[in-house]
Order: sequence, then structure tokens, then C-alpha cells
Amino acid sequence: MKKTKIIPFVLFLIIISLFALAGCQEGQNNSNDDVKEKVSQELDYLDSQIVGILNKLNNITLQNYSIASEEISLGEASGTESSSGGESSSSGSSSSSEEEQKQPSSQEQANSGSENTNITTSQMQASPTMDSGQGDIDWNEIKNEIEIINDAWAVILLDLTSLNVDNTQILNFSTTLDDSILSIKEENKGATLTNVAKLYSFIPIYENAISSSNSTKNIKQAKSYLLNAYSLVNSDDWTGVENNISECERAYSNIINDIEYVKDKEYKVNRTYVLINELKNSLTYKDKNLFYVKYKNLLESINTL
Repeated sequence: MKKTKIIPFVLFLIIISLFALAGCQEGQNNSNDDVKEKVSQELDYLDSQIVGILNKLNNITLQNYSIASEEISLGEASGTESSSGGESSSSGSSSSSEEEQKQPSSQEQANSGSENTNITTSQMQASPTMDSGQGDIDWNEIKNEIEIINDAWAVILLDLTSLNVDNTQILNFSTTLDDSILSIKEENKGATLTNVAKLYSFIPIYENAISSSNSTKNIKQAKSYLLNAYSLVNSDDWTGVENNISECERAYSNIINDIEYVKDKEYKVNRTYVLINELKNSLTYKDKNLFYVKYKNLLESINTL
């Protein structure tokens, strides 16, 4: 009689244990998914920061226009104000009544207590890609941005480790980041292009490790080959450029064959493929500025996918 009572109780304990284990497993899976989503966003951040540094090395901007600021001095003594268009307006009129002349204008009120007032105006200026590679490099800005990446990496590497990403690949990024910091410190453009482009090459590796969609991995891989080619233009290594663009096309062909992905983005996918071939065909000229024009258009298109 006692035995029949014990058996149901043991079964009850086993069932409860199974439910508890299932609940723990589900909670662990949800937590793992949250970390993967976080890492995916972190990799997108690294993507934009790394590409931004590479473009700044040749003064390339993905915006067709930039905002230019100009400081203008308003002189109280002369009673006039200068504008960016060179126009001026009088602060008073000889036909004003005596009462009006005694009443200070709003501009005079703004300038009261100071000899001159400075204001800042802004205007749109074109940013032609044909001028890429010319002008001074803003190394101070680049030094600041590589330090931002270094600070972010201290957190990202922990998240990658928690997802069991190959530790060697994590250490390789750290080493390449150190190389990038040193070449930027020395303001060595050629070495910086090489090191920072190599930094980006780890992104598709990490995307693959966290089981991102095939299209995401292929887009990042195609983009990595494009950036490798871009880094080689500076040293006139056109053979290396051609090889990387061919690899870019090969990686991108996997996206075109992904019917499920293409059906919602057919126009963007096809446009990007056309731009890859335009860039590939332009390499016969071996012209840096022509490459930068085609590169910019292709990079913009890839970023929309």
C-alpha cells in the first residue's frame, strides 16, 4: 500500500523537474537571442564607424552636400550688418519721427552693452567626389573616432565571447585595432587604409558566428571586398583592386540567388549589382578619381539593402 503512494509522488516530482528544466532552457534561449540581437546592432555600429574612417582618409562623404558655417560681425558703430550675400541694411531712417528715433531698434537692443556682435550663418555646399583624395586629412577627427571604436570594442568583445565566437578571431580584431591606432597616431595614410579595411573584414566573420541571415552575411562580405579594393587604390595596386572587386561580385551573386530576400527588394538588389559591374568595367582606366565616384555610388546602394 505504501509503495503505491510513493510511485505517484515520484512521478509528480519527475514531471515538475521536467517543467522546470524546460522553463530554464526557454529562458536561456530567450537570453541568448537578446544577446545576438545586441551584438547584431553593435556590429552595425562598427560597420558605420569603420567605413566612416576609411572615407575620411580620402575626404569622401556619402552626402552630396555639406553644411558650411560662416561667422559674421554686426558693427554697431557703422549701423550696418554684413551678410553672407554681401547685402547690408540701414538700422535707421532720416524721415523717422523724433519719437521713433528715440526708440532703439531690436537690433540695437541685441547689441547694447557690446561693441560688436558676431552671428553664425550656414549654407549648403556641394561635395563633389571628383575632389576625393585631395586636401588635408583631418587626423584629429580620425584619432577621436578610432578611440571611440576602441572603447566600444571593450564591450563588444565580451558579448562575442558570451556567444562562443572563436576566441582567435576576437583576438585578431584586437591586434588589428592596435595596429590601426598606431598607424593613425603616426598619420600614415597607406598603413591606416590597410589596417582599417582589415578591421572591417572581421564583421562578416562575426555575423556568420552569430548565425545571422545568409543575405546579411553576404552583404557584409561583398562590402568587405569593396573596402579592400578601396584601400589598395591609394598604392595603385590595380591587380589587387580587380581581384577584390571580382570577389565582391561573386559574394553578391549569392544575394541575387536568394529568391526569398530579393522578392521584397528586387529594385535595390538589381541596382547594386549593376553598380558593381560599372565599377568593375571602370577599372580598365586605372583612374583613382573615377574609382572613387563609382565606389561612392556602390557603397550608398549597398547601405540601402
